[in-house]
Amino acid sequence: MLKKRLLALLITMNLALLTVVAFRETDLISRAGLDTPAFAAHTTASLSTAASRRTALVDAAKKIGPSIVSVGASRSQYYVSPYASFFRDFTIFEQDKEIPYMGSGVIIDPDGLVVTNYHVVEDAKDVFVTLVDGRRLDGKVLDADVALDIALIKVDAKNLPAATLGNSDDLQVGEWTLAMGNPFGNLIDNPAPTVTAGVVSALGRNFRPSADIPRVYLDMIQTDAAINPGNSGGALANSAGEIVGINTFIMSRSGGAEGIGFAIPINRVKAVVQEILEHGKIRPRLVDFQTSPLNNRIGRMLNSNAENGAVVTEVSPDGPASKAGLKIGDVITRVNGEKVKDSQDLRLKVWYNRQVGSHFRFTVDRSGKPLDLEYVLVEPPSDK
Repeated sequence: MLKKRLLALLITMNLALLTVVAFRETDLISRAGLDTPAFAAHTTASLSTAASRRTALVDAAKKIGPSIVSVGASRSQYYVSPYASFFRDFTIFEQDKEIPYMGSGVIIDPDGLVVTNYHVVEDAKDVFVTLVDGRRLDGKVLDADVALDIALIKVDAKNLPAATLGNSDDLQVGEWTLAMGNPFGNLIDNPAPTVTAGVVSALGRNFRPSADIPRVYLDMIQTDAAINPGNSGGALANSAGEIVGINTFIMSRSGGAEGIGFAIPINRVKAVVQEILEHGKIRPRLVDFQTSPLNNRIGRMLNSNAENGAVVTEVSPDGPASKAGLKIGDVITRVNGEKVKDSQDLRLKVWYNRQVGSHFRFTVDRSGKPLDLEYVLVEPPSDK
């Protein structure tokens, strides 16, 4: 009986203590103003602000980030030592130097395919890539389209975070873009990518650096998202987190980013990758006809009404041009609906810009009459 009374007393005391504590906490909350409508509104506003900071660009950066890699390699360097030989004044030595951050790349397939610019891996030995998590993977350059400045690297890994490739043909001037890569190069030992934002400034920009550099850059995407040398080979993405281009170069007086950067359209990159995967290499293109620039005198001689174009001066027998019906004296004025300025412009549009198997619609002026011909790009005949 006594035990029951003591138990009941203890329960009553605990309940009283809990009531006092609860009252005290309620009093403190009330004094602090935490139970007021103003505090509730402040909390809601804070949550709303946090949500508003997570924009489409933030989501895109998080989506793309794991797919960005740093590309490194060993390159041979030569130096001269005056102390190498007692009998000769100078001796030239070759030395392999490892450069861990030569440029950037993008994982495009979970089984280890990485795209980058050819100029990033040019003359490189022992290519490797570094993932954002710090893992270093040895790679091999499967092949590269030197003219288009696109290279494909294979690393021995599975289940890599591959990027989503978009459609560069439906880009719009003014839409948001993100440039992602490693602009610090060898300044810091950190593979994490940097993100810069901008818009598509222009489309269809054409460049050819110089006669000494065997590269052409056609239909390039211009963006004001900051691109620096270490960004070469990195990703240009849209606000949906899709890769729409491969960052390639900048136009700058100072050497730094001045808001004029250029990227290779991803649709062209897809064609190069498909060519390498299907055929194991970039197949050479047969040039089976020759042209010269059109001028007023030649136009009058040909009875041509064309104001621009390339005049056909030679056609190889049994080639695709001959089979298409192209003849000497024809003036090619358009390729796939695009105006042909001159002979060089024609070469860039046909042999530098597409892979073997591509089809073209040539619009020609033949003695003042328009005519459409279908031309197919093929490989040169085998010597065997």
